[in-house]
Amino acid sequence: MPEMDVAREKAQRGGVVLVSPCAEDHASLRKIFRGSPWKLQPAFTLNDGLGLLSRNRDGIFLAICESSLPDGDWKLLMAELDKMPVPPSLIVSSRLADERLWAEVLNLGAFDLLPCSPFIADEVLRVTESACRAAAAARERGAAQRIPPRLARGYRSGSRHPGKPEKRTAANAE
Repeated sequence: MPEMDVAREKAQRGGVVLVSPCAEDHASLRKIFRGSPWKLQPAFTLNDGLGLLSRNRDGIFLAICESSLPDGDWKLLMAELDKMPVPPSLIVSSRLADERLWAEVLNLGAFDLLPCSPFIADEVLRVTESACRAAAAARERGAAQRIPPRLARGYRSGSRHPGKPEKRTAANAE
């Protein structure tokens, strides 16, 4: 499919924002991404990461965020990413990755959870490629079929006729 080829090419040239207060994480991922098609952009706080993401939405396909930050956590970053028209994928990293956190990350809409003590190069590159491809494909679909916000609200609320509120009657109250 030509659409997927374009998405893959864009994802391979995209940027990755790493939001982590840990200098070792930055050094490790810099080494892992050296020679890869992705450009790693460092941020040590949530606010720095949000600044990078808001200034360069089109070139960034992925954010990797430490589960806890000095000025917030990955859930706050996720909430801000959700406000973007076509948000980058989010991968959460944690030294204390367990099943509970993994389930929470996936259930709240992040792409994946990466254990980071230490990062495993093959796993980082595999998950990064998958996440960037998914984000690039979402951008391509979003550009091809923009739904006006009024209609999107109807789809999200489950209305059979998007954009029009449903009349509540005894027949459809169930």
